[in-house]
Amino acid sequence: MAARARARRGAAAGGSSAACSGLRAAGAARARAVAARAAAPAAAGDRAQDKKGILEAFTGGGVTDIDPSPLVQWGADISAGAIADLRAAGKEAQACRDGLPVLEPSAGVVRGDLAAEEADLVARKEEFLAALAANGALHFRGWDLMKDAEGFHRFYDALGMDPCLDPIHSVAARPVSSAEHKIYEAVNKPSRSNYVVGMHNEMVGTQAPRYAGFVCFKPADEGGEFWVCGGNDLFHELSIPLLEKMQQKQVIFSVVEFPMGFLKGLSEEVRENVAKPLIKAAVGVAVKFKVDFDVFFRFVDQGYDGEMALQGYASPQPAVIRDPVSQLPVYFCNLHSHSKFLRDDRQKALGELQKTTGASQANKTDVSYGDDDMFSDEELREVDRATMKCVKQVAMEHGDVMLLDNYRTMHGRGTFKGSRHNAVAWFSRVIA
Repeated sequence: MAARARARRGAAAGGSSAACSGLRAAGAARARAVAARAAAPAAAGDRAQDKKGILEAFTGGGVTDIDPSPLVQWGADISAGAIADLRAAGKEAQACRDGLPVLEPSAGVVRGDLAAEEADLVARKEEFLAALAANGALHFRGWDLMKDAEGFHRFYDALGMDPCLDPIHSVAARPVSSAEHKIYEAVNKPSRSNYVVGMHNEMVGTQAPRYAGFVCFKPADEGGEFWVCGGNDLFHELSIPLLEKMQQKQVIFSVVEFPMGFLKGLSEEVRENVAKPLIKAAVGVAVKFKVDFDVFFRFVDQGYDGEMALQGYASPQPAVIRDPVSQLPVYFCNLHSHSKFLRDDRQKALGELQKTTGASQANKTDVSYGDDDMFSDEELREVDRATMKCVKQVAMEHGDVMLLDNYRTMHGRGTFKGSRHNAVAWFSRVIA
């Protein structure tokens, strides 16, 4: 089993307040453009950018001219024996707690005056950054500026957020919403409308953005709420024995699956001695060329769809780390989204998944302990119970933005009907 990567990259935060002057752009013209885009008819099915195939995914993404996602800051090890002590004092003794304040334009700012809204963001930058550090998540509501990609770009520039590439940019597994404005698509596919995106931090292998900004360009006709869950809240809610066990044994995720049912048509000798070794070697070389973290592969007789498959696994990781900004202990582990058992359990009540397109065909995951022992059903249900108790479900409106500390706050999405267009930008740091 490959050892967990320990690479670190320093994160910059904060900065001096920026004065605003001369921000008198043509607000009315931009507002008319926003309204015209909002009135455009929505797509009924998966769009072209959603449909890039599994093999095509290795051609790379469309966003350019910004830095890669930063390396994960694992911080100092938290031992399994320290979990109970960290829990003993309770959240009340902490310097700050997870929250989700709603932030609206200042009194006197006329809604739709985009220049005035932008100036308000610039003037209140330090206030907003302090609120983000204290709460781990912010909900911007009542702004017209962020109703299109250009305005969302102006929003994150005003707050000094430095955009970075998606952690899985190199394999182009996430469609691009606007290459010009460094924005990626959220999970908007109609073929995934009856699928719950489980709670997770954005982390792939050795890469994790410092911050994330999710924007609503079009709310779903029904449902599609954006879910947030404080990692410190979840740390205090989960069973202590389970947290201790996860921290001691660590956690490992299968991150990709390639269907190999066609191999059954070969003779056993050719399949086992020729085809499997060649395929495993070829896929390993291709993946190593495209990603910067260790992935090991093994064949399984029954994959997630009941057919022979080649599965790829990431290196073991802890379940609890310290948030690099607040130093609060946080649950930083994507079990709720990656567990096949929990996904299947949720899907029983939601109906059969539709046939999907693009990289989602390979994005099939599962989880086990770092020593390959499986989680029990009871342990997985405890993770689901605690997670859903801590989740806040937010019905985002057109122009709303959720700004998250990616280490401190997990995100997900409920099911929806009709068309939906949410997008996301990832950020490596705050600059002055």
